Amino acid sequence: MANYNGSKCIVCGKIFEEKDDIVVCPECGTPYHRDCYKQAGECINKELHDKGISWSQKNNFDGKTAEKAEREENKVCPRCGFNNSQEQNFCSQCGLPLKSDYESQHFNDGNNQNPYSNFGPMGQDFDGQRGQFQGGQPFNPFLGGFVEIEDDTDIDGLRAKDIADYVGSNKFYFLAQFMRIARLKMKRSFNFCAFLFPEYYYFYRKMIGHGFFFMTFKIVMSVFMQSMLLNFNVSSATTTTEIMDKLSSSPLWSGMFLGLSLLSLIIYIVSGMFSNFWYFKKAKHDIGEIDQVAQSQIQRRDTIAKRGGTSFSITIAAIAAYYLIIRIIAMLIL
Repeated sequence: MANYNGSKCIVCGKIFEEKDDIVVCPECGTPYHRDCYKQAGECINKELHDKGISWSQKNNFDGKTAEKAEREENKVCPRCGFNNSQEQNFCSQCGLPLKSDYESQHFNDGNNQNPYSNFGPMGQDFDGQRGQFQGGQPFNPFLGGFVEIEDDTDIDGLRAKDIADYVGSNKFYFLAQFMRIARLKMKRSFNFCAFLFPEYYYFYRKMIGHGFFFMTFKIVMSVFMQSMLLNFNVSSATTTTEIMDKLSSSPLWSGMFLGLSLLSLIIYIVSGMFSNFWYFKKAKHDIGEIDQVAQSQIQRRDTIAKRGGTSFSITIAAIAAYYLIIRIIAMLIL
């Protein structure tokens, strides 16, 4: 007699044991407890009958066919359809984060209407046995929804916890963006603060080099345009239309004015699109340098937090310096 130990009766769901009285369907070979078969009155594994498939250990999944069971055991990517193994958290084909059992438990439960209720406010730390994030899942529509984050989640060679220590505030936003950059190999995203106020945003994030570049660019553009407006005596103009009417007296200068305005817009758009990528590169560089000199884990973590994070003092100093420079230049021009 065949050995059905470890298989399940598809009527009662119990695993067969050696002492059990087992009968099998004469057509497909599906095993049952004798009492269960009498209770059902017939073989209920109709899918095997319809497809002419014989029962085997492989397709004995509580009445599911092997094809259905394989789909459930593996993770099928909803974007590209690639069949990934259960151990993978990201699609091997396209990089999309794959739905996990943890996500299913906490985000697909009809009783849990608030997906953040188990984790607390966005951007805060979550201390507990599962680590700093306790499976906290920042929402990123570009990655297909909620992304499961653990302390040791690898993001292009960096631990998520180290990145969180480095960025400080708004860590879930940056973790999701950095994961997108690392997994999908896409440098572009959009940061509205870096688009609207790049010269101050970069100083706030301690990206001093970028801050100096954009502040210098803004000062040069401001001085150049103010000089043009003074040369065409448009100080009395009160609307954009009046300004353009005065500038139109010289097509060359009016063309330069519009060209510089367009250049400023393009530079600011580039800042908004690539700021997260630049910040990720800086984080990798700084953490790599710290790893080479840190003598202990405590020193390493403290140094990461001090090197990264944000700085209101640097931002305020940059704002003050900008307006002071503009004021001095205006006095010299006038």
